[in-house]
Amino acid sequence: MDALIGMTGLGMLAQVESVTLTPLGATIMGLSIVAVLGMVGFCMYRVLTLPPVVDEHLKCPLDIDTGDTQDAD
Repeated sequence: MDALIGMTGLGMLAQVESVTLTPLGATIMGLSIVAVLGMVGFCMYRVLTLPPVVDEHLKCPLDIDTGDTQDAD
């Protein structure tokens, strides 16, 4: 059974007692989390503060005259 665990790579996981995060690793992880959250916040702010859409230039299909309803022959 030990040979099977060694071949599958699970033996390496069993041998590792503890893994610590170095100060440089913690700094890089913290900066990346702050960057991602900052970008999400910026994008949400930009989307939620858009000006309202003015509907004056939009026309519904009943207001558009295509000219095909008069003189159908």
